[in-house]
Amino acid sequence: MIATKSDQGLFPPIDKIEPLDVLPEQFEDQNIVGFRNADTRARPFKMLRSQIVRQMEDREIRVIGVTSAAPNVGKTFVASNMAAALSRISDYDVYLVDLDLHRPAVAERFSFEPEGWGIHDFLTGEQPDIGQIARRINEERLVVVPGYKRDVATGELLTSATGARMFEGLRALPKGSVVIVDMPPIFADDDAVIIGQHLDGFVLIVEDGKSTRKQVQETIRLLSPTPFMGAVLNRYRSQLFADEYGYGFAYGYGGYY
Repeated sequence: MIATKSDQGLFPPIDKIEPLDVLPEQFEDQNIVGFRNADTRARPFKMLRSQIVRQMEDREIRVIGVTSAAPNVGKTFVASNMAAALSRISDYDVYLVDLDLHRPAVAERFSFEPEGWGIHDFLTGEQPDIGQIARRINEERLVVVPGYKRDVATGELLTSATGARMFEGLRALPKGSVVIVDMPPIFADDDAVIIGQHLDGFVLIVEDGKSTRKQVQETIRLLSPTPFMGAVLNRYRSQLFADEYGYGFAYGYGGYY
């Protein structure tokens, strides 16, 4: 999709976005470790980052969705830390957008106020300036566009003219920007399928012992032809990449198991 002139500047450049001051202990409380290069808990996210960057460069990918088949498998946790880790690469400004419109959780991860302007309010026209919604996290190269729970018709908003402008605005971001979209679970409703049409690729989060092969296969089928970038096996119950917090990862890029 080609961005039109009217979409230029819909998402402000990173140095024009108001910062949100987040304390180290707040990151700790929410298990945001992707900024911490020296922290062993950040190792899985740095490995994931390297795999993502390789595909971005090989396949000209800029807008990446993160989804799951079912809720409560760690989708937002992975998306948030993946975005944080990517923002530590000097070549990229990272925008993390919460489009899990029924169960938005990114704001809490980054210690936003419990209520405020969210991406829902842009989609409904209540707040037409995304610059009033987005916040830069400290002095990091990460911008978060939060969501807050609203009683709205999400599918209709995503397919509206304003929804189209939002996606086009993401594509109009300057070269060197990468967008991570925290999507809803694929089987929650049709929101993920709608969002998938606007992505360059998606990463699927699966939980060890919970997600099934059939769920994974159906997710890939439903989001086709959007490229499947790989699966992250979360809460992996072995010693591979495990840490004292009890979470770990295994990667299956280009396929599953």
